[in-house]
Amino acid sequence: MAALLESFTLCGLGPSGGVGLGGGLLALEPGPDPDHVLLTDRGRTATLFKVSDQKPLGCWSVKHGQIITCPVVCSCETGEYIAVHDDKVLRIWKSKDINLDKVFKATLSADVYRIHSLPNEGPVVLFKGGGVRTLDALLEAPQQEIENIISDEVVKWSEAFMEGQQPVLIFATEKDGDFFVYVQKLKMNSLHKYKLEQEELSKPLIFTAYIKNQIITLLCLYSNDSVYKVLIPLQQNTEEEEQILSKSLLLNLSVSGSVLKATSFVVLDKDHIAVLGSLAASGEESKECLTIWNTKFQTLQTSKELPLGTSGQLWCYEEKFFFTHGKVLTVIMYKCETSSLAAAVGKLKDSQTPDVSSFVNWNTLGDEVVSFQSQQSAALKSESKMTLRSKKNAVGEVQPDTLTVGQLLLNLKDASTTVSEDELRQLMSKAEMPDFQATIGCVITALINRCKTNPKYYPQNFLLQTVQIRDLSY
Repeated sequence: MAALLESFTLCGLGPSGGVGLGGGLLALEPGPDPDHVLLTDRGRTATLFKVSDQKPLGCWSVKHGQIITCPVVCSCETGEYIAVHDDKVLRIWKSKDINLDKVFKATLSADVYRIHSLPNEGPVVLFKGGGVRTLDALLEAPQQEIENIISDEVVKWSEAFMEGQQPVLIFATEKDGDFFVYVQKLKMNSLHKYKLEQEELSKPLIFTAYIKNQIITLLCLYSNDSVYKVLIPLQQNTEEEEQILSKSLLLNLSVSGSVLKATSFVVLDKDHIAVLGSLAASGEESKECLTIWNTKFQTLQTSKELPLGTSGQLWCYEEKFFFTHGKVLTVIMYKCETSSLAAAVGKLKDSQTPDVSSFVNWNTLGDEVVSFQSQQSAALKSESKMTLRSKKNAVGEVQPDTLTVGQLLLNLKDASTTVSEDELRQLMSKAEMPDFQATIGCVITALINRCKTNPKYYPQNFLLQTVQIRDLSY
């Protein structure tokens, strides 16, 4: 089950006291701790925000006439900030620095596409020609020659991960309608090139990826409003220069015949993705919305309409979505629970909603069983309270054919497996009794709870019989 929770405004955008000069956001990156985010505008400025307080902690700008050309990042290793302006000029500073014109500066020999910050490692720099360097290697010789790997291809997207102790960089390129994927393992100086399998009449628009168990899962949003999955193993034994990557359909972005025109998407976990886009039913005006989809069961889990419009960008960090809504940067918290069929079709009970297990609290059993069996409430109330007061003596004197569910559960609390099954067989012979299915459900819940706390207790025969005769309510 996935749900959108409360939302709030992180900051305003544009010239009215917000971030930047109205050109919009270039990127949002993690800050030095989980409650901080680093915003880069499409101009000259980077701003550090504390999310919980909606408060700026620092703001840095390059000089007039200079433009920040890729997202500013914070080094996980040193806590320093790294920016590139005018494609080749590298700046590095600390939180206490104010004037960027006085911080470290280095001019590189090639245009930078993006810098990626990695946990427990120094940042990694990807150049527009496909060359890759660690920041440390660049700082040793800023004017070193950077190889041009991709020739006339254009880099469209990149991401970096840690797989164990190994930094891995993946980037996608395009040339004349063909799309290629490169995987670089930095410490092994290993580079693999792949070609994406072509899709007739559609092409990939947006990429995202994650890595697990030595396999990169690349997700591609295509122009036919579908998301495809591509698996790329990190362990490659072949020397083949260019392998073809096959893809499989993961999700069609349609709701009751209406197509969601996605502008961006992010992976939440192995079974959920979030998609930002516009939804238009036939003959109706399109509406921008934020959606969460279950990819395992192909279902839309939740959606929120965004009437003030967005920039089409979506970021996800620390179980929070960040996106522009009108003239502000909005934050929406979310939750994703274990994927199940009941959750996918919206039938999973909310975790705050009491369920049948609340009726088998052994310490307050009398009152709870009374609530459960509403049709016999008056009689059961006095009987079950008496049972609790007199405990073993009264329970032992009651004959099996007069047992209430409360008395039966008390008997089962400490009984051996053999005794339990004898008692339960007598209960099963009374299928005509009122609320029989409810009683069985209550008993099964109690038995399972006891099995969880005591692995040696397992009334297997009774549980099998209950399933086989189909008297247990769904």
